[in-house]
Amino acid sequence: MARPLNKKTDEGEFYTRRPEIESCIDQALTQSPEAVLRRAAIRNVRDPDYMPMECLLHLMREARLAKDKSTEGKLYVLFMSRCEARLRRAIPDGSRTDAADLRDEVMFKFNVMFARIGTNEDATALDYYEVSFNQAFQFLWWKQVRKDNARKKFLVNIGQEKDEDGRPLDEENTLAKLSEAARSPAQQENYVYLGEVGKFLVTLSPADRETVRLVLIEGYTIESDDPEEVTAAKILGVGRRAINKRLAKVAAALKKFQQES
Repeated sequence: MARPLNKKTDEGEFYTRRPEIESCIDQALTQSPEAVLRRAAIRNVRDPDYMPMECLLHLMREARLAKDKSTEGKLYVLFMSRCEARLRRAIPDGSRTDAADLRDEVMFKFNVMFARIGTNEDATALDYYEVSFNQAFQFLWWKQVRKDNARKKFLVNIGQEKDEDGRPLDEENTLAKLSEAARSPAQQENYVYLGEVGKFLVTLSPADRETVRLVLIEGYTIESDDPEEVTAAKILGVGRRAINKRLAKVAAALKKFQQES
């Protein structure tokens, strides 16, 4: 019998898997490792032996909890290849210039959640993926796309933002360069740049550093007309004016830091 899920809905009820998923898990738990791996490799959803992602994820989680690295590793390869195929359909090459980077970021975020299984940081983050994997995974990549779009919008709009004296907030694109580098850290020139800037970031106050993280790195919109949108202003508890003041101060300090380095 499958281990019950621990995550609760807003109404306080525990999440539950669909009956067909429970049945699939129960069946897989009675099968040999060879049979499970054979089923996990099937991509055709119409095949009677096809294993849904919810079931495959449950088996991976159980293998990790049991510290069965061999089974976990074999299932992981098959599971991730399915995830990558889904992302290639959702964010295909040519759909946007950063399609490959976006897919990598989504996979990285999922891997972080998976790596926390069995630790104090687990927090049932993957429970809903066992309820409706497609919906949960779609939300994950949609959220990443939205953040990336917000970051790009920031790169465009930051030149229009003004400081308290009415001057351009980022006249020399100091902040825009930092944000762009943080979005693609694997590129060699960005990797070197971020290594240098990292020394500067630790000198900032906690408030300024958190502002940089939310707006420049995470890509949160500063403010929004949508009352449901989580913005940097809501998280920080201050308005656009205060955030712009912090960013202007950071831009000036970063410029000075680079000149003196």
